Amino acid sequence: MTMDLTFFYQNPLLYILILSSFGVITLFLFLQYARPAFGKRDRNLSVDEEALGVSIVLCVRNEYENLVRLLPALLEQKFEPFEIVVVDKNSEDDTEVLLASLEHFHKNLSIRVLNANTKFGRDDLMALGVGIRAARYPYVIFFRPDCLPSSKEWLVSLVNTALGKKVDTVLGYTSFKGNSLPVRYDMMEQQIHQMGTICKKMPYVSWGNNTLFPKERFLSGKEFKTITTAWNQSEQAIISHVLEKDSTQACVNPCGRVIMNRRLPAREYHMNRLQGLCTMAITKSRGYFLLTLEKIFITAFYILLALAFARTGKNGDFLLLVIPGSLLLLRWITVWIQYVGFGIHFNEKGLAYTAPVWDIFSPLVHFYYLVATLIKRLKN
Repeated sequence: MTMDLTFFYQNPLLYILILSSFGVITLFLFLQYARPAFGKRDRNLSVDEEALGVSIVLCVRNEYENLVRLLPALLEQKFEPFEIVVVDKNSEDDTEVLLASLEHFHKNLSIRVLNANTKFGRDDLMALGVGIRAARYPYVIFFRPDCLPSSKEWLVSLVNTALGKKVDTVLGYTSFKGNSLPVRYDMMEQQIHQMGTICKKMPYVSWGNNTLFPKERFLSGKEFKTITTAWNQSEQAIISHVLEKDSTQACVNPCGRVIMNRRLPAREYHMNRLQGLCTMAITKSRGYFLLTLEKIFITAFYILLALAFARTGKNGDFLLLVIPGSLLLLRWITVWIQYVGFGIHFNEKGLAYTAPVWDIFSPLVHFYYLVATLIKRLKN
């Protein structure tokens, strides 16, 4: 049985477009995700004598149950010197009692209490400012109370990346293990893309947690912009400006990740995504434009493939499916390899198996949030 190539000759533009879109998205994959997916894994977990001190800033409110697990994990880090600065935002549970009892036995635990009146609005940025100014060491890390370090070498991994790569700022990875697959895929993609673009000198922040940065950047009075902090009163708003100034690198060691220990409600996740995109729009995060461009070409690739399959089936010669079918299989293989690399560097298990499914539907999620963000900004 021979293949009739007449159909190809009659539809050359369709297959040229398919091959072109495949080439572009493959190029995007290797250019944007080279270090987090295929780069050499950071293995040095020894404490360098040149290491400077680190202050972990933790802003809490009614987080007693989380702190019972988190503080021992942070205090057991195999790194010196470091401290934990906890800013208590007027907690009404047993948080204050827990913090007072632990502070008595741990010299590297410092407590600040913020008794802000709620009529003056949210106190998130105020708490972060108090924590930064209370920090004794030259490097600072923001940490969420609902997360846990993946190991006792978490802090060592971030610091050694900064020293080994000779950079000012280090981006760590936050795992959403325990959440639904769409949330895990979406947040992984946001963070991995952010890590990939910093290697191309286009840094931006999608998630302010687990980032090591110089304290002095927040004390110079040049990085803060009122328009940004008014939109997003969180660490993302102020870190986004610091990344514009500093040399930045990603920590690609599984020990350098932190794990969120709760399941995000759909409404909370939706609001956080919109809030983050609003901040990126205001800070002109041009690196994020590359992700949007990539999603456009991925959408075009799958639409063109579907059109080719439909026309081939209508023509009746199913041997013609070899070319579009081979391109589809090759795309899925590259996606599998990509997610296997992510799994090795960030210990994200189980996501590689269904990664091709996410590759098909991820443009829908991406453009949904872009449109929702645009509507939100127009309303405000």
